[in-house]
Amino acid sequence: MVGKLLMCVAMLGAGVAAAATEGVAEMAVQLFGQERAGKRVATGAVFIDGLYVKGPYAITREGNVILINGRVASRFKVESEAARMAAEKAADDAAAAKEDPAAAGGDEVVSDEGGASVGSDPTPTLGDAPRADAGSGGPRPSAIEERLAKRGQGGGIAGRLANQRRAQNLSEQSAKGSFNTEPTGDPEALFEEADYTYTPPSRPEPKAVPYVRPGAQKDMSQRLADAKKADAAQEAKRTAKAEPAPAGDDDEIATESFDDLTEAEIAAYTKRFAKRRADLEKILENDCLLLLSSQTSGAQYKNRSTMWRFVLQLDTLCAAPTASKLIAQWRATLPASYLQRIFDNRAANGEAMKTLILRVRREAKALQERSKNRI
Repeated sequence: MVGKLLMCVAMLGAGVAAAATEGVAEMAVQLFGQERAGKRVATGAVFIDGLYVKGPYAITREGNVILINGRVASRFKVESEAARMAAEKAADDAAAAKEDPAAAGGDEVVSDEGGASVGSDPTPTLGDAPRADAGSGGPRPSAIEERLAKRGQGGGIAGRLANQRRAQNLSEQSAKGSFNTEPTGDPEALFEEADYTYTPPSRPEPKAVPYVRPGAQKDMSQRLADAKKADAAQEAKRTAKAEPAPAGDDDEIATESFDDLTEAEIAAYTKRFAKRRADLEKILENDCLLLLSSQTSGAQYKNRSTMWRFVLQLDTLCAAPTASKLIAQWRATLPASYLQRIFDNRAANGEAMKTLILRVRREAKALQERSKNRI
Protein backbone atom coordinates (compact mmCIF):
# COMPACT_ATOMS: atom_id res chain seq x y z
CA MET A 1 0.00 0.00 0.00
CA VAL A 2 2.82 2.36 0.92
CA GLY A 3 4.65 1.47 -2.30
CA LYS A 4 1.60 2.32 -4.40
CA LEU A 5 1.18 5.62 -2.55
CA LEU A 6 4.81 6.54 -3.21
CA MET A 7 4.45 5.64 -6.87
CA CYS A 8 1.38 7.87 -7.20
CA VAL A 9 3.20 10.77 -5.53
CA ALA A 10 6.15 10.31 -7.89
CA MET A 11 3.89 10.26 -10.93
CA LEU A 12 2.12 13.43 -9.76
CA GLY A 13 5.48 15.14 -9.18
CA ALA A 14 6.65 14.15 -12.66
CA GLY A 15 3.44 15.51 -14.16
CA VAL A 16 3.85 18.83 -12.35
CA ALA A 17 7.49 19.09 -13.46
CA ALA A 18 6.52 18.33 -17.06
CA ALA A 19 3.80 21.00 -16.98
CA ALA A 20 6.20 23.55 -15.52
CA THR A 21 8.76 22.95 -18.26
CA GLU A 22 6.38 22.57 -21.17
CA GLY A 23 7.89 24.06 -24.32
CA VAL A 24 11.49 23.70 -23.12
CA ALA A 25 13.85 21.39 -25.04
CA GLU A 26 15.55 18.75 -22.90
CA MET A 27 18.78 19.18 -24.86
CA ALA A 28 18.80 22.91 -24.01
CA VAL A 29 18.47 22.12 -20.29
CA GLN A 30 21.35 19.64 -20.50
CA LEU A 31 23.60 22.11 -22.34
CA PHE A 32 22.81 25.41 -20.60
CA GLY A 33 21.56 24.25 -17.20
CA GLN A 34 18.85 25.70 -14.97
CA GLU A 35 18.48 28.63 -12.57
CA ARG A 36 16.09 28.98 -9.69
CA ALA A 37 14.47 32.25 -8.70
CA GLY A 38 16.69 34.29 -6.42
CA LYS A 39 13.67 35.98 -4.82
CA ARG A 40 10.00 36.67 -5.36
CA VAL A 41 9.49 40.24 -6.59
CA ALA A 42 6.24 41.91 -5.54
CA THR A 43 6.66 45.09 -7.64
CA GLY A 44 6.42 45.78 -11.36
CA ALA A 45 3.92 44.72 -14.02
CA VAL A 46 4.56 41.94 -16.56
CA PHE A 47 2.79 41.33 -19.86
CA ILE A 48 3.60 38.16 -21.83
CA ASP A 49 2.19 38.11 -25.38
CA GLY A 50 -0.19 40.90 -24.34
CA LEU A 51 -1.55 38.99 -21.33
CA TYR A 52 -0.98 40.39 -17.83
CA VAL A 53 0.71 38.07 -15.31
CA LYS A 54 -0.20 38.59 -11.65
CA GLY A 55 2.59 39.09 -9.12
CA PRO A 56 4.56 38.38 -7.08
CA TYR A 57 7.01 37.19 -9.71
CA ALA A 58 9.49 34.29 -9.59
CA ILE A 59 11.87 34.42 -12.54
CA THR A 60 13.56 31.12 -13.41
CA ARG A 61 15.55 29.80 -16.37
CA GLU A 62 15.62 26.41 -18.04
CA GLY A 63 18.06 26.10 -20.90
CA ASN A 64 17.48 28.92 -23.37
CA VAL A 65 14.02 29.76 -21.99
CA ILE A 66 13.18 32.23 -19.19
CA LEU A 67 10.00 31.57 -17.22
CA ILE A 68 8.01 33.91 -14.98
CA ASN A 69 5.77 32.13 -12.49
CA GLY A 70 6.23 28.93 -14.52
CA ARG A 71 5.09 30.55 -17.77
CA VAL A 72 7.42 30.83 -20.79
CA ALA A 73 8.29 34.52 -20.99
CA SER A 74 11.33 34.71 -23.27
CA ARG A 75 13.01 32.30 -25.68
CA PHE A 76 16.50 32.77 -27.15
CA LYS A 77 17.75 31.72 -30.55
CA VAL A 78 20.48 29.06 -30.43
CA GLU A 79 22.71 28.34 -33.43
CA SER A 80 26.36 27.40 -33.80
CA GLU A 81 28.74 29.66 -35.69
CA ALA A 82 29.54 26.88 -38.17
CA ALA A 83 25.85 26.31 -38.93
CA ARG A 84 25.29 30.04 -39.34
CA MET A 85 28.17 30.39 -41.78
CA ALA A 86 26.99 27.33 -43.74
CA ALA A 87 23.49 28.80 -44.00
CA GLU A 88 24.88 32.15 -45.19
CA LYS A 89 27.07 30.40 -47.76
CA ALA A 90 24.11 28.37 -49.04
CA ALA A 91 22.06 31.56 -49.38
CA ASP A 92 24.89 33.31 -51.24
CA ASP A 93 25.31 30.31 -53.57
CA ALA A 94 21.60 30.26 -54.29
CA ALA A 95 21.61 33.99 -55.08
CA ALA A 96 24.65 33.58 -57.34
CA ALA A 97 23.06 30.63 -59.18
CA LYS A 98 20.17 32.85 -60.25
CA GLU A 99 22.54 35.29 -61.97
CA ASP A 100 25.29 32.91 -63.20
CA PRO A 101 24.39 31.20 -66.52
CA ALA A 102 26.97 28.49 -65.91
CA ALA A 103 25.30 27.45 -62.65
CA ALA A 104 21.90 27.39 -64.37
CA GLY A 105 23.12 25.00 -67.12
CA GLY A 106 22.64 27.37 -70.08
CA ASP A 107 24.25 27.37 -73.50
CA GLU A 108 27.09 29.63 -72.39
CA VAL A 109 28.59 26.99 -70.07
CA VAL A 110 32.37 26.86 -69.94
CA SER A 111 33.62 23.43 -71.02
CA ASP A 112 36.11 21.88 -68.59
CA GLU A 113 37.15 19.24 -71.13
CA GLY A 114 37.60 21.49 -74.12
CA GLY A 115 39.19 24.27 -72.09
CA ALA A 116 37.38 27.03 -74.01
CA SER A 117 34.34 29.19 -73.51
CA VAL A 118 31.49 28.14 -75.78
CA GLY A 119 30.25 30.99 -77.93
CA SER A 120 33.32 33.22 -77.55
CA ASP A 121 35.32 34.50 -80.53
CA PRO A 122 38.83 33.16 -81.12
CA THR A 123 41.72 35.36 -80.06
CA PRO A 124 42.91 37.39 -83.09
CA THR A 125 46.55 37.08 -84.24
CA LEU A 126 48.36 40.30 -85.08
CA GLY A 127 51.20 40.39 -87.56
CA ASP A 128 54.61 41.92 -86.93
CA ALA A 129 54.86 45.68 -87.34
CA PRO A 130 56.93 46.77 -90.39
CA ARG A 131 60.41 47.93 -89.60
CA ALA A 132 61.49 51.50 -90.26
CA ASP A 133 63.35 52.12 -93.51
CA ALA A 134 67.11 52.27 -92.84
CA GLY A 135 67.60 54.97 -95.50
CA SER A 136 65.00 57.32 -94.09
CA GLY A 137 67.39 58.71 -91.46
CA GLY A 138 65.42 57.72 -88.32
CA PRO A 139 61.79 58.13 -87.27
CA ARG A 140 59.87 60.96 -88.83
CA PRO A 141 58.27 63.63 -86.58
CA SER A 142 54.60 63.33 -85.85
CA ALA A 143 51.95 65.62 -87.26
CA ILE A 144 51.68 67.50 -83.95
CA GLU A 145 55.41 68.15 -83.86
CA GLU A 146 55.32 69.43 -87.42
CA ARG A 147 52.51 71.88 -86.60
CA LEU A 148 54.38 73.12 -83.52
CA ALA A 149 57.52 73.64 -85.59
CA LYS A 150 55.56 75.72 -88.12
CA ARG A 151 54.20 77.93 -85.28
CA GLY A 152 57.69 78.50 -83.92
CA GLN A 153 57.11 76.53 -80.74
CA GLY A 154 60.03 74.18 -81.19
CA GLY A 155 60.91 71.52 -83.65
CA GLY A 156 60.19 68.38 -81.75
CA ILE A 157 60.98 67.19 -78.25
CA ALA A 158 64.50 68.67 -78.25
CA GLY A 159 63.15 72.12 -79.12
CA ARG A 160 60.50 72.01 -76.37
CA LEU A 161 63.11 70.97 -73.81
CA ALA A 162 65.33 73.87 -74.87
CA ASN A 163 62.42 76.29 -74.43
CA GLN A 164 61.72 74.92 -70.97
CA ARG A 165 65.36 75.31 -69.91
CA ARG A 166 65.41 78.86 -71.24
CA ALA A 167 62.26 79.78 -69.27
CA GLN A 168 63.71 78.22 -66.14
CA ASN A 169 66.91 80.24 -66.45
CA LEU A 170 64.93 83.46 -66.86
CA SER A 171 62.87 82.76 -63.76
CA GLU A 172 66.01 82.05 -61.72
CA GLN A 173 67.62 85.31 -62.86
CA SER A 174 64.51 87.36 -62.07
CA ALA A 175 64.23 85.75 -58.61
CA LYS A 176 67.67 86.97 -57.63
CA GLY A 177 66.83 90.69 -58.13
CA SER A 178 69.18 93.64 -57.70
CA PHE A 179 67.68 95.62 -54.76
CA ASN A 180 70.31 96.42 -52.09
CA THR A 181 72.56 93.61 -53.13
CA GLU A 182 75.68 95.68 -52.55
CA PRO A 183 76.80 96.39 -48.96
CA THR A 184 76.67 100.04 -47.81
CA GLY A 185 78.28 101.85 -44.94
CA ASP A 186 74.98 103.21 -43.60
CA PRO A 187 73.19 100.61 -41.40
CA GLU A 188 69.86 102.36 -41.94
CA ALA A 189 70.02 102.29 -45.72
CA LEU A 190 67.44 99.52 -46.05
CA PHE A 191 64.99 101.42 -43.86
CA GLU A 192 65.47 104.62 -45.79
CA GLU A 193 64.62 102.97 -49.08
CA ALA A 194 61.51 101.17 -47.74
CA ASP A 195 58.04 102.55 -48.47
CA TYR A 196 56.05 103.33 -45.30
CA THR A 197 53.21 105.34 -46.83
CA TYR A 198 49.80 104.84 -45.14
CA THR A 199 46.87 103.87 -47.31
CA PRO A 200 43.54 104.58 -45.62
CA PRO A 201 40.78 101.91 -45.99
CA SER A 202 38.17 102.40 -48.67
CA ARG A 203 35.36 102.03 -46.09
CA PRO A 204 35.34 103.13 -42.44
CA GLU A 205 35.54 100.31 -39.92
CA PRO A 206 32.24 99.46 -38.15
CA LYS A 207 31.79 100.45 -34.55
CA ALA A 208 32.45 97.82 -31.91
CA VAL A 209 29.29 96.10 -30.62
CA PRO A 210 29.40 94.72 -27.07
CA TYR A 211 28.74 90.97 -26.76
CA VAL A 212 25.50 90.04 -25.02
CA ARG A 213 24.94 86.43 -23.94
CA PRO A 214 21.94 84.72 -25.56
CA GLY A 215 20.52 83.86 -22.15
CA ALA A 216 20.52 87.51 -21.09
CA GLN A 217 18.36 88.46 -24.08
CA LYS A 218 15.46 86.25 -22.87
CA ASP A 219 12.79 87.46 -20.52
CA MET A 220 12.25 85.98 -17.07
CA SER A 221 9.51 83.51 -18.14
CA GLN A 222 11.73 81.99 -20.80
CA ARG A 223 14.61 81.68 -18.35
CA LEU A 224 12.39 79.85 -15.86
CA ALA A 225 11.15 77.48 -18.57
CA ASP A 226 14.71 76.68 -19.63
CA ALA A 227 15.70 76.06 -16.02
CA LYS A 228 12.82 73.63 -15.57
CA LYS A 229 13.81 71.76 -18.74
CA ALA A 230 17.39 71.49 -17.52
CA ASP A 231 16.22 70.14 -14.14
CA ALA A 232 13.98 67.59 -15.85
CA ALA A 233 16.86 66.44 -18.07
CA GLN A 234 19.10 66.02 -15.01
CA GLU A 235 16.41 64.02 -13.21
CA ALA A 236 15.89 61.78 -16.23
CA LYS A 237 19.64 61.17 -16.48
CA ARG A 238 19.82 60.31 -12.77
CA THR A 239 16.90 57.89 -13.08
CA ALA A 240 18.44 56.25 -16.15
CA LYS A 241 21.68 55.60 -14.24
CA ALA A 242 19.78 53.93 -11.41
CA GLU A 243 17.89 51.57 -13.75
CA PRO A 244 19.47 48.32 -14.99
CA ALA A 245 20.68 47.83 -18.54
CA PRO A 246 17.78 47.52 -21.01
CA ALA A 247 16.91 44.12 -22.34
CA GLY A 248 17.20 43.35 -26.01
CA ASP A 249 14.42 44.22 -28.43
CA ASP A 250 14.99 41.46 -30.96
CA ASP A 251 11.65 40.50 -32.58
CA GLU A 252 13.00 37.58 -34.63
CA ILE A 253 11.30 34.24 -33.98
CA ALA A 254 13.73 32.15 -31.93
CA THR A 255 14.97 28.96 -33.59
CA GLU A 256 16.86 26.18 -31.84
CA SER A 257 19.71 24.17 -33.38
CA PHE A 258 21.99 22.47 -30.87
CA ASP A 259 24.19 20.68 -33.43
CA ASP A 260 27.89 21.58 -33.78
CA LEU A 261 27.93 23.81 -30.68
CA THR A 262 31.42 24.21 -29.24
CA GLU A 263 32.28 24.42 -25.55
CA ALA A 264 33.05 28.14 -25.89
CA GLU A 265 29.71 28.82 -27.57
CA ILE A 266 27.84 26.88 -24.87
CA ALA A 267 29.61 28.88 -22.15
CA ALA A 268 28.87 32.20 -23.92
CA TYR A 269 25.20 31.31 -24.37
CA THR A 270 24.88 30.27 -20.72
CA LYS A 271 26.41 33.54 -19.53
CA ARG A 272 24.10 35.56 -21.78
CA PHE A 273 20.98 33.73 -20.62
CA ALA A 274 21.91 34.09 -16.94
CA LYS A 275 22.52 37.83 -17.37
CA ARG A 276 19.12 38.33 -18.99
CA ARG A 277 17.36 36.54 -16.14
CA ALA A 278 19.15 38.75 -13.58
CA ASP A 279 18.34 41.90 -15.60
CA LEU A 280 14.63 41.07 -15.72
CA GLU A 281 14.63 40.53 -11.97
CA LYS A 282 16.24 43.95 -11.38
CA ILE A 283 13.79 45.64 -13.76
CA LEU A 284 10.84 44.33 -11.77
CA GLU A 285 12.50 45.33 -8.48
CA ASN A 286 12.46 48.93 -9.78
CA ASP A 287 8.67 48.68 -10.26
CA CYS A 288 8.85 48.91 -14.06
CA LEU A 289 6.50 47.89 -16.84
CA LEU A 290 7.88 44.81 -18.65
CA LEU A 291 6.66 43.58 -22.05
CA LEU A 292 7.81 40.10 -23.16
CA SER A 293 7.17 37.61 -25.97
CA SER A 294 7.22 33.86 -25.46
CA GLN A 295 8.52 33.18 -28.99
CA THR A 296 11.40 35.67 -29.09
CA SER A 297 14.07 37.11 -26.84
CA GLY A 298 12.68 40.62 -27.29
CA ALA A 299 11.88 42.60 -24.15
CA GLN A 300 10.90 46.21 -23.54
CA TYR A 301 10.54 47.97 -20.21
CA LYS A 302 9.46 51.41 -19.02
CA ASN A 303 10.12 53.16 -15.71
CA ARG A 304 7.78 53.35 -12.75
CA SER A 305 6.08 56.63 -13.65
CA THR A 306 5.24 55.34 -17.13
CA MET A 307 3.97 52.07 -15.65
CA TRP A 308 1.68 53.95 -13.26
CA ARG A 309 0.18 56.08 -16.03
CA PHE A 310 -0.32 53.07 -18.30
CA VAL A 311 -1.99 50.97 -15.60
CA LEU A 312 -4.35 53.76 -14.53
CA GLN A 313 -5.37 54.60 -18.14
CA LEU A 314 -5.62 51.06 -19.53
CA ASP A 315 -9.09 50.26 -18.20
CA THR A 316 -10.61 53.42 -19.67
CA LEU A 317 -8.84 53.08 -23.04
CA CYS A 318 -9.84 49.41 -23.41
CA ALA A 319 -13.51 50.31 -22.90
CA ALA A 320 -13.60 51.54 -26.52
CA PRO A 321 -14.89 49.11 -29.19
CA THR A 322 -11.53 49.09 -31.02
CA ALA A 323 -7.88 49.49 -30.08
CA SER A 324 -7.50 52.74 -32.02
CA LYS A 325 -7.84 54.90 -28.92
CA LEU A 326 -5.28 52.88 -26.97
CA ILE A 327 -2.82 52.85 -29.86
CA ALA A 328 -3.21 56.58 -30.54
CA GLN A 329 -2.52 57.37 -26.88
CA TRP A 330 0.50 55.09 -26.37
CA ARG A 331 2.02 54.33 -29.79
CA ALA A 332 4.83 56.81 -29.19
CA THR A 333 5.88 54.88 -26.08
CA LEU A 334 4.95 51.23 -26.75
CA PRO A 335 4.80 49.16 -29.98
CA ALA A 336 1.44 49.36 -31.72
CA SER A 337 1.37 45.62 -32.42
CA TYR A 338 1.86 44.83 -28.74
CA LEU A 339 -0.83 47.34 -27.74
CA GLN A 340 -3.19 45.45 -30.04
CA ARG A 341 -2.37 42.22 -28.20
CA ILE A 342 -3.08 43.88 -24.86
CA PHE A 343 -6.43 45.12 -26.19
CA ASP A 344 -7.32 41.65 -27.45
CA ASN A 345 -6.78 40.29 -23.91
CA ARG A 346 -8.63 43.18 -22.25
CA ALA A 347 -11.20 40.96 -20.52
CA ALA A 348 -8.63 38.75 -18.79
CA ASN A 349 -6.32 41.69 -18.09
CA GLY A 350 -9.05 43.78 -16.49
CA GLU A 351 -9.89 41.00 -14.05
CA ALA A 352 -6.28 40.19 -13.18
CA MET A 353 -5.11 43.81 -12.80
CA LYS A 354 -7.54 44.86 -10.05
CA THR A 355 -4.99 44.33 -7.27
CA LEU A 356 -2.30 46.11 -9.28
CA ILE A 357 -4.52 49.12 -9.93
CA LEU A 358 -5.33 49.44 -6.23
CA ARG A 359 -1.63 49.28 -5.32
CA VAL A 360 -0.67 51.89 -7.91
CA ARG A 361 -3.39 54.28 -6.77
CA ARG A 362 -2.36 53.88 -3.14
CA GLU A 363 1.34 54.46 -3.84
CA ALA A 364 0.68 57.40 -6.16
CA LYS A 365 -1.48 59.06 -3.51
CA ALA A 366 1.15 58.50 -0.82
CA LEU A 367 3.84 59.99 -3.06
CA GLN A 368 1.69 63.05 -3.74
CA GLU A 369 1.11 63.60 -0.03
CA ARG A 370 4.81 63.32 0.74
CA SER A 371 5.58 65.92 -1.93
CA LYS A 372 3.03 68.31 -0.40
CA ASN A 373 4.52 67.89 3.07
CA ARG A 374 7.97 68.75 1.76
CA ILE A 375 6.63 72.02 0.35
